[in-house]
Parts: sequence; structure tokens; C-alpha cells
Amino acid sequence: MTDEELKSLVASLAVKGKETDRQMKETDRKIDMVSKQIDSVSKKVFGQIDRVSKQMGGINENIGYHAEQFFQDVFTDNKVFGGIKYDDVILNMGYKDKTEKVEFDIVLENGNSVALIEVKNRIHPDFVKKLAEERIDKFRKYFPMYKGYDVYLGIAGFSFDKAVLEEAKKYGVGIIIQVGEGIEIDATGLRAYH
Repeated sequence: MTDEELKSLVASLAVKGKETDRQMKETDRKIDMVSKQIDSVSKKVFGQIDRVSKQMGGINENIGYHAEQFFQDVFTDNKVFGGIKYDDVILNMGYKDKTEKVEFDIVLENGNSVALIEVKNRIHPDFVKKLAEERIDKFRKYFPMYKGYDVYLGIAGFSFDKAVLEEAKKYGVGIIIQVGEGIEIDATGLRAYH
């Protein structure tokens, strides 16, 4: 290869190097532009998901409020649970201090027994266990005036799956479900917590 051919080759490589450099800069610019577009779309999508989540939460909260109101109205009119007649109904009976807050949706009482009825739009099996193992202890702790009373537990809701029914039977918790304008109570195996 002659000096002249070598210079020509070097000059050609320099031109190609500049063209490659220009193409890489253009590719980087396009990648940056696409990245910004993806970020913009992601923000919009996540914003929409957040709005839908908030709307769904609001709908669920409204359904939960409707369920609670429905069952509270029924028990205010007819204070019978598990074949036991009660004299009084207390709605949203609660206790709150700096460390803890506890509330019971419906409390029925008659002088020697109390029924604690929790209302949920949709009940999960772990809620039944929590009611029977934890919330009953909190009731005893924060409402000592019911010491010596038999305590019966119930869960009221618009829908129950099989696992919830099995947990309720296991813990002796009554099931209250809406049927038309009224309710149906399954108190089979209802257990008194002493």
C-alpha cells in the first residue's frame, strides 16, 4: 500500500467515523425522546390507575356503609340472634385511646348475654378467625361492664364463600345474610364465649 492509498484510507475512515458518530448521537437523541414519551405515558397510565383505585375504594366504602346500615336497621327492629331475645341494641360501640381503637358494628344485650355482630360487604375467612381470637379479647378488655356475660359472635354480609362458612362453624360464629328485605340467620353450632 502506498502512502497515497494509506492517506486516502485514513481520510475515508475519518469520514466514516464522523458519520458513525453522527448516527450514534442521532440514535441517542431518539432513545432519549422515546424514553421521555414512555415516562409521559407511564405517568398518565399510573394517574388513571390511581383515579380508578380511588373510585373503586369509594364504591366499596359505599357498599360497606349500605351493608352496615341495612343490618343495623334490621337488628334495631328485631333484637333476636341465635334464638336469644335481646333488650337493647348499641350501634357502632367503640373504644379509643392513644394506642388502640376498636369498634363493634352491632351489639345486642339482655342482662346476661351479649351478641357482637360485625358487618362486612364481603367477608374473608381470616376475619372470622380474628373476630373469634382477637376482637373478643378486646371486647372483654375495653368493656369490663360485660364481665360474666355470655358473648355470642355473628358476622353479617351480603355474600359469603364456602371458606368463610367453614371458619364460622369452626369458631361457633353465627352467619347473617340478606334475603330480600330481611335476613336469614344460621346459628348452627353457635358458641357462647365466656
